[in-house]
Amino acid sequence: MPQIILKQSGQNSADFSTNGAVITVAGVVVNCEAREEDVTQTIEIRQHEGVAQEGGEGEFLAQIEIPARRYVDEEGPLGEDEQPTIVRSPVPFDPNRVALTLWPTN
Repeated sequence: MPQIILKQSGQNSADFSTNGAVITVAGVVVNCEAREEDVTQTIEIRQHEGVAQEGGEGEFLAQIEIPARRYVDEEGPLGEDEQPTIVRSPVPFDPNRVALTLWPTN
């Protein structure tokens, strides 16, 4: 489950849910595993003219921070010089590393 952070203690916030790597805020669905990259991704959910959307203009509802993909180096087959090669393999996605920051709503 992602870390849930409230901007203000005791605040009202947009409806949200989490299910593994999927976070839904005010009807906007984000598959965090599919969005993981080699650099940290910050996804903004905003409300503009009464409609929740990813990015754009309007009031913040939430920010989702997906940390950069992690790798492990493993010894691979021998190279042309008969020395072992190094193979970088991605670590399986961990939804516990994701942070969901909820902004106050009226």
